This record gives sequence, C-alpha cells and structure tokens, in this order.
Amino acid sequence: MPGSSERGVILKKLVDSIWVFLLKVQRLILVISVCISTTAVFTEVILRYFFKTSFVGIEELAAYFAFWMYFIGASYGAYERSHIKAELTHLVFGTSLNYAKCRAVTSFIAFAAATYVIPWAYDYTVWGFVRGEQSRSTLFGSTYPVVYFQLSIFVGLILMSFYFLVEFIQWVKIIRHKGPLPVEMLSAREEVESWI
Repeated sequence: MPGSSERGVILKKLVDSIWVFLLKVQRLILVISVCISTTAVFTEVILRYFFKTSFVGIEELAAYFAFWMYFIGASYGAYERSHIKAELTHLVFGTSLNYAKCRAVTSFIAFAAATYVIPWAYDYTVWGFVRGEQSRSTLFGSTYPVVYFQLSIFVGLILMSFYFLVEFIQWVKIIRHKGPLPVEMLSAREEVESWI
C-alpha cells in the first residue's frame, strides 16, 4: 500500500492530467468551431456575391458554432487570466498585499457571477432537450438538434466558474503567506507543453 507521500504524488499527477486534458479539449473545440464558423461565413459570402446563390441554413450553422467559440473562448480566457478587463489596481494600490486582496475580491466576484448564471444555463439546456427543437435548415440532409449548441452556454459557464475559483484560491494563498507576488500571477498563464 503506497504511503501518504506516494498517494500525494499520484493524486497530483491525476489532477495535472485532468487539468491539461480540459485545456486540450477546449483548444480542440475552439479550433473546430473557428474553422467551421469561418468557412461557413466565407462560403456564404462567395456564393452570394459571386455566384448569386446560397446554401439554405449555412448562416445558422455558422451562428451555432459561434456559440461554442464564444463560450469556450470565454472559459479559456478565464483559464489564461486574459479575459477582457480594465485593470488599474496596480496603480492604485501601493503594496502587493493590497493588490492581492483586490485581485482576490475581483476573482471571487467573477466566480460568483458565473456561478449565479449556471442554473439558468442548465434550465435552458434541459428545456432544449425536453423540447427537442430542431434546426430550421437541412444543410447536411436533415435537421439537427439545437440543444447541442445551447449546451455550449452551460459548459462554458461551468468552466469559467472553475477557473475563476482556482484563481481566487491562488490569490487567497498569496494573501495568507504575505510574501511577494509571484510573477506568474501578474500575467497570463503559460501554455501547456503541447498545443492540442
């Protein structure tokens, strides 16, 4: 039976592999959704303006994949700590401890806001499953369930909440130790070893 230190190492490896797996899945979803949305819009523009024709439903397809792009992009931005923010706190607070406290509060507010909306996203996803709404178009020969795209809101918000919570915990640890601010907390996270 492994000792407590061996179990700790095994647990850390498991958590690290789940962390990296989540990032790779998000990157893959982003690449696929960007490629499909961009290709659909480009195709529609070419068909409409050069050939005076159109695919029925291609705009709908682009919009649905854009949902995944937006919400997974938002969760990935929360992971990277590169989400849109107007931050002047480093100019206002003279000490690193006050800066860390402010960042902990903002991380918690972001976590609370994303978590507050999760039940609505869940209800919307369940409603989509129950209603069984289908797309209006038959781009690929038949309609497809719209709930696959509604699900992106729920998944994106869960991931955003998770990453904001992780950031909040990291700031609380820094506040408790009252040491200098780690350089890695002052910028976007570094990329993991492999891209996808």
